[in-house]
Parts: sequence; structure tokens; C-alpha cells
Amino acid sequence: MRVERARELLEKAQGRRVLLVGDLMMDEWVFGGVKRISPEAPIPVVTMPLTPEARAEKPGGAGNVAAILLGLGASVRVVGVTGDDDFGRRLLSDLDGRGADVSCVITDPSRPTTHKLRIIASRQQLLRIDTEYDGPIESEIRDRLRESIRAAIEDADVVLVADYAKGVLSEESLPPDLISAARSAGIPFCADPKPRNIDLFRGASLVSPNESEALQAVGPPANAAAGTPDEMGGEQDGPSVPPDVLGAGRALRERLEAEAVFITRGDRGIAVFGPGDEVAHVPAATGSGDVGDATGCGDAASAASALALAADGGYIEAAEIANAAGGVVSRFVGVHNPSSQEILDWLGRGR
Repeated sequence: MRVERARELLEKAQGRRVLLVGDLMMDEWVFGGVKRISPEAPIPVVTMPLTPEARAEKPGGAGNVAAILLGLGASVRVVGVTGDDDFGRRLLSDLDGRGADVSCVITDPSRPTTHKLRIIASRQQLLRIDTEYDGPIESEIRDRLRESIRAAIEDADVVLVADYAKGVLSEESLPPDLISAARSAGIPFCADPKPRNIDLFRGASLVSPNESEALQAVGPPANAAAGTPDEMGGEQDGPSVPPDVLGAGRALRERLEAEAVFITRGDRGIAVFGPGDEVAHVPAATGSGDVGDATGCGDAASAASALALAADGGYIEAAEIANAAGGVVSRFVGVHNPSSQEILDWLGRGR
């Protein structure tokens, strides 16, 4: 992809109105060092410095997607649920301070705000503690979510669903007619789904699971479907795509009747199954620097691809920008919100 074309799309994405629906979380990191093993159990003792930098707290899940979109210049309206607790209040305050419209976020006293605490030592994640309830939300709140989405669609340039299977998404909160309404209005409807919810996104413009999620969603029969690596380019395009990924992509696109399916594969790029049975392999952009971890790479890819489509980019262009956004984030420990310039720089190195 020419850097000039990527710049054009990213500039055009400025101010695009994104309706973001999904599971909101609070992410927290504790950074320290390990010098000894605990005498109480065979585990490392992490010593946290007494400095403000030793602890970090940022929006997670759909909140991280919102932060990425805002950092790329989009206008974001968030639809989701938090608990009636301190984590929820701090999360909404953070998003509001970044410029997000959080007026459609519902407070549910019956469930906690999802919180993920990660312990990091020497750039290595040692432990993650999740506090959450992922059961379905109550019927009355599902109805309110549905009506909020319905009312906001007409003001959106793109709809993006960030699904983490924490209970917000269901056929009641996101019925098929909402996807149809967006598509009929010419508004791209994009989803980054978990396998158990993937059928909610039938008829979407773009569905973008990662490789393991795609294989889990289709099951063994589709994994074994016909497909050869050569169909997605030879050595000049980077590593070929395994037959099970080819089968999964085709199966999902047919099953969901989606205009396109992206299967994101980390440093192996993105397999694109587009309109008219188009199949393509978009290799990952290359770049120098230490790799941090994969936290937030998928969020960056889904946010960047949705914005590229909102800016009237094609699916291959959206996949290339998504690859670069994920690549930028992969260099950091914890989440990072990539800037447009970082994405352009990454694409430039990839050339």
C-alpha cells in the first residue's frame, strides 16, 4: 500500500462518526522487578517501585477501542454497560475526558465493571487477575441498549461492535434488523466477535475474528474444507495461509452472509475474504524494535479497519492499515493508542 494513499484515508477518517457498541472494561497494570523466589511458594516475588509510573490504569475492551478511535481523530459515541462502582465511574470519566460521548452507557448495579489486573516484571506478564461477571444482562437493560443503538445509527458513518463475550451482546440487544438498517443506509457495520456470539453478526459488512476464534467458530468440518495455500499468494507475498484458515474464512463468509471476513493472524498478516469470493493475503508490515506483547493489537486492527471503511477505503486497504496499526501496538507492553503518523511510519518501513 502506498503511504500516500494511507495518509489520504487517515486524513479523511478525521471526524468520522463511529457508533461503538461493546463490552467496557478497566485495565490495570502493575510494573515491577523480580529478584527472588518466594519462600512461601515456588513463585516470583514482584517488587513494585514506589513511583506513579509503577501503576497504570486505562480503558479496556471496547473502552480501549474507543481510545484508539479518538486518538485517530474519530468522533465516538459509546453504547455499553458498566457497574455502579468506582471502576465504572473512573472508566467513564476517562473516556469522557478523551472526548467520547458516553451518554448511552448504562450503569447496571447488579454486576461489576469488568476489571483486569496484570502483573508485569521486566516486560514479561506474570499474572492476570480478572474480576467480572459475564452472564447475560437483564432484559430491561438489553431493551435500553437496543433502542440506544437504533437511535444512534442514523448519525453514524460506521458502526463497530467490540465483542468480548461479557454479556452485553445478545439477539435482544443487537437484533438482525439493526444490522440491516445500517447496511440499507449505506453505513458499514463492522464486528470483532467472540466465537459464541459470531452468528449475531449475520449480514454485517465486515466480521474480523482472529485465527483461533475463526477456527473455533466454524468447528472441525469447516476447518477441513477445501482450500490450498497457493490460492493466497506465493513467497513474494509472504507466508502462505494454511488450508484450515482458508476453509474457515470461506465458511464464515457464507454462513454469515457478510460482505467481507478478515481473519487476523498476528505477525502472519490478515487473510481477507472479500466481495465476489475475492480471497487475498495481506502480509504483516515489518518494522524494527522490540516486541512488547499482543495486548490491544486486535483492538487497534478492528478500529483502524472500521475507520478506513468509513473513509471509503476498500477492504484490502482496510486490512493493510489494520496490519500496520496492530504492528505499532505490538511493540509496547500493555495497551498503546497508535497515532496516524505511527501507522504511516510503520507502512513506510514495510515498503
